[in-house]
Amino acid sequence: MNIKRAIISVYDKTNLESFAKFLFENGVEIISTEGTARYLEKKGISTIRMSDFIGFPEILDGRVKSVDPKLMGGILAKSNKKTHEKDMVDYNLKRIDMVIGNFPSFEEIVKTTVNEESLLDYIDIGGFSLLRAAAKNYKDVVSLVDPKDYQLVMDNLEDCGDVPLQLRRKLALKVFFSTSKYDANIHKTFSELFAAEKFDHEFFEILGNLRYGSNPMQEATLMKFLGEDSFIDFLENMTFHKKPTLRILKDIKILFKLASLSEDEFLGFAKKGVFVFGYLTPTSEEKEKFVKTIRELKGGVIYTDDINVIKELKDSKHDALLFSNDFNNREELISYKPMVFKINKQILNLNEEYIIDGDLLIKQNYLDVYMDLSSTEKLAFEVAKIHKSDTVVYVKDNLICSGNQSCLNREIALNALELTLQRFEIIPQKGIIIFDSPVNSDQIVQTLLDWNIGKIIVPSSLPGYEKYLKLLEDNGINIITSQRRYHRY
Repeated sequence: MNIKRAIISVYDKTNLESFAKFLFENGVEIISTEGTARYLEKKGISTIRMSDFIGFPEILDGRVKSVDPKLMGGILAKSNKKTHEKDMVDYNLKRIDMVIGNFPSFEEIVKTTVNEESLLDYIDIGGFSLLRAAAKNYKDVVSLVDPKDYQLVMDNLEDCGDVPLQLRRKLALKVFFSTSKYDANIHKTFSELFAAEKFDHEFFEILGNLRYGSNPMQEATLMKFLGEDSFIDFLENMTFHKKPTLRILKDIKILFKLASLSEDEFLGFAKKGVFVFGYLTPTSEEKEKFVKTIRELKGGVIYTDDINVIKELKDSKHDALLFSNDFNNREELISYKPMVFKINKQILNLNEEYIIDGDLLIKQNYLDVYMDLSSTEKLAFEVAKIHKSDTVVYVKDNLICSGNQSCLNREIALNALELTLQRFEIIPQKGIIIFDSPVNSDQIVQTLLDWNIGKIIVPSSLPGYEKYLKLLEDNGINIITSQRRYHRY
């Protein structure tokens, strides 16, 4: 085996025992710092204390223990360079073939203390430097920062006695990413606690490529926030030979959330990032009407757990079909014209939400609003919250339909809603209307009266708009107001 000497200095000891034992049993000399050495020796794995290896004790309460030319020289020396080989001999340096290290996440540390001195003590210097040095010299040194990679390295060492160059590069990149994230989190923490200027850093994980971006001439890369759950994590592409577009993913995201919030059977249709219409606990007749209506449409995404509905739409001109139940014959789905996705329902809790538009990025706290409503009303309320203002949602029995208009006002959103209902051969009479913005015109009041609406759900009114709610109340319309506005820009 080509690995003869390794440094191990870790905070996270996950999977370490089996990996260190593997190295020890294969004759690898292990150099470790005091804490790691005590842990390994309790497991029956002999080590050389780093202070003994370099001939200098840990000093300054452990602040200096692994910053030394004997360590750095052994890591950074190139095996194919004569001047390096000469220096190794002249200064009695021993080659180090592997560095295994990690450090506590600063995001976790700041949850336990905001004391400046305590935080400063947690900043790693030596282990951090050893890892970066090993990553820099990845052709000669294997660098490991993630315990999940131990088994992969063991497998390669067992197979061929070495770690292939391609894997060494990959591991080195992971080190550089980890150290950059570590520094960024230190910077973020101290700027938030002690600086007038605030700095924030976000890291992303690349998930793959999209079929195209906003148009067929654009390439697009799909990413998510590193370490955060995304609906993508709970999405399985059954038609794996096809890639989705951004537009398809926007529709899937809406239906994923609504389906995850639905304890009852849900049937829904979304297009161009807008929930159009659907049913909670649809009847057989409503399913037939749904299929008949949307067969005439192109594009958009459909969610259903009714296998018969899925089969009826196998040759439709829609972008995708979504379901969450098991499908016995998965191979059959590959031949479907629309893409097919299986979801694992999951309610995702957000702390912040991001609005990204070109070179503009907005990060804001995610404020949720809950109201005591029936199951269908609750789902319809989520529709109103998901869309940009102005959105109007119509609820009647188990039907949910939305009119979305983010340009001028909710009067046009009502017109859009009426046209959508007409497309589905539904006359807006009685039922419930949910607004995401206050009622603010006589025209809106008159439309609600013309439709014989029995109840509206609306955010708390702005000054000067109370008169419109008073008109509705005087005409017998039940008004439910939220304590907080919930529309999104």
